[in-house]
Amino acid sequence: MNPEALSPVLVTGATGQVGQRLVGTLIAQGLGVTVLTRAPERAQALWPGDAVRFHRGDLTDPSSLVGLGNGIHTVLHLASHHPGPHEPDLYGAPGHWQVSAEGTTHLLGALTAAPIERLVYVSSVRADTHDTLYGRAKRAAEQQILAFGEQRGIKASVLRLPMVYGLDGTGNLERLVRAIAAGRFPPWPRLAQRRSAIHVEDAISALLLLASHPATGGQVYVATDGQAYSTRWIYEQTLRALGRPLPSWTLPGWALRLAAEAGTFAERVLKRRMPLTREALAKLTQDAWYKDEGLRALGFAARWDLESEIRRLVRGFGPASAP
Repeated sequence: MNPEALSPVLVTGATGQVGQRLVGTLIAQGLGVTVLTRAPERAQALWPGDAVRFHRGDLTDPSSLVGLGNGIHTVLHLASHHPGPHEPDLYGAPGHWQVSAEGTTHLLGALTAAPIERLVYVSSVRADTHDTLYGRAKRAAEQQILAFGEQRGIKASVLRLPMVYGLDGTGNLERLVRAIAAGRFPPWPRLAQRRSAIHVEDAISALLLLASHPATGGQVYVATDGQAYSTRWIYEQTLRALGRPLPSWTLPGWALRLAAEAGTFAERVLKRRMPLTREALAKLTQDAWYKDEGLRALGFAARWDLESEIRRLVRGFGPASAP
């Protein structure tokens, strides 16, 4: 399908890290873009001029969504709740259900009479395996999206993403690499671990492929760069990129678990996010590797890899990164 056939496109979550790059790509392709935003004035600063139309609205307020789908042919739904510093429980924050589950209900209600032909929801791999409010909210949203597509007879798909890198210093990988470079991350133990990841530009390519491919609809897809990573691998690659030797010792697992328990307790008491908790340790040590055959069968091929991204990040740190 010609990408122009997607136009006009409605994007939710456009001011997020992935959303901003997506809107930039859509504009570069000459597509008409409408952005749902609670603050059009701030969003206007991201995309000055008349390339983007702004609809002032909030997914948690259905009355603000009236007329949102007028003339829209494609919906790319990226909206997600991002807990603030006052919400230490990243995956238990009430906003996840309000935005992902209830917000999707409100969005689809506003689109009932719209001439939509394609709908893609950007979800998370945690929707399948994570028994938290975050995971349940994502699953609920996915189910609504697929049911809406079946009821309306339109191409509705779900794209699950693992850890996304290439976010210019704001993602989990970037924070991890910076901590290693600054000497704030301990010599990590060698654990059997496999994790998936994807570059933000590849994630956008996968999203647009699902939106435009004639064989999609009614399915859940996973996008990865096809590799398997571990925290230890990231640690070693970062030190090599920095030109530093690998330490001759590693932090024992019991010390990590003890520190994680202390961090979890402190987070609960202080109501403030701690750098290492049980949840954070699980992300750093457990498997989170996913197959992506469905997307690759459509012709998707990742162009970026984590090793190159680590080298790029390290080059940007400069001498200030030395511990």
